[in-house]
Amino acid sequence: MKIHHPDPSVNASRVGAVKKALGPGVRMMVDVNQGRDVIGNQRQARLLEEFDLLWYEEPVLADDYDGYAEVARSIRIPIAGGENHYTRWEFKQLFERHAVQYAMPDVCRANGFSETLRIGRLAAAHGVALTPHLIHEIAIHVVGAAANGFLVEFMDWAPPDLFAELPECKDGFIRIPEKPGHGMALHPSAIEKYRR
Repeated sequence: MKIHHPDPSVNASRVGAVKKALGPGVRMMVDVNQGRDVIGNQRQARLLEEFDLLWYEEPVLADDYDGYAEVARSIRIPIAGGENHYTRWEFKQLFERHAVQYAMPDVCRANGFSETLRIGRLAAAHGVALTPHLIHEIAIHVVGAAANGFLVEFMDWAPPDLFAELPECKDGFIRIPEKPGHGMALHPSAIEKYRR
């Protein structure tokens, strides 16, 4: 759930309403989307601690590594981040500062499978779980190959004419395709249509 209201109590009220609607046994994550400074995150997180959140995502600007670390040290909710970090060297900054408990590289932004797997191995060496950002059709392969793979974000984003078949999400689980490559078949007309 994204939290963007300038008043932390309004965000807490909204999170509380969603948590109540979800009922027991479901854990939520919130995404600050780089929207606060350290003090703003401390104030916001205090109001959210009662909701037993799985994580608190992207608290400060992506290149504010010290800010990430300060937020991680000063709140009780685990920090997730990385969709706006693109190389293992950027993730190394977060890991060495103990600034995240969940690493979220985006396979499409972080230079593909190889670099994302390197990030995953580096995360594992620092005791950080790997939870790739979006594009679940691709990210499931990374999570499946990583000892510290935890989960992937699911968003039904693909245009209906792009793939002839997609991995199915059922009851929150996605089976990793066994076909070569990413395991998905493009729709015959998609190559010509999206080539431009």
